[in-house]
Amino acid sequence: MENNTMNNDTKQGAQQETQQAGERTFTQDEVNQIVQERLARAKTSSEPDQRELDLQARENALYVREALENAGFDKSLADEFKGMDKATVDKCLKIIAPFAQKMKEPIYNAVGPTNSGDGGVGSDSAIRAAMGLRRR
Repeated sequence: MENNTMNNDTKQGAQQETQQAGERTFTQDEVNQIVQERLARAKTSSEPDQRELDLQARENALYVREALENAGFDKSLADEFKGMDKATVDKCLKIIAPFAQKMKEPIYNAVGPTNSGDGGVGSDSAIRAAMGLRRR
């Protein structure tokens, strides 16, 4: 019984405090204005939502694959460009393109002429002798 009395006293005390604190009631116009202000703040927030970030990442990945294909590179390189924006991808491909083109060209006589004219190992006569050809 004492418990019930204490609970009632506590409830009455809480009600008196709220009345003394002066609860304020808002009109519908005030509520609408508050909601509009909060929505405006939420829209102007500089942080994009997760859905927008995911969409942007997919668009960038597609752009990378297309750019690699247009430049003549293997699509497996797309993982190396992950997280880069379009401008950075274009800049990287522009830098890499001349080197990749050189890699596709055949290498002709990479060592250069080996004929020293002294009849050594790389001379014409040594090669003819190894092949069993007549000397000049």
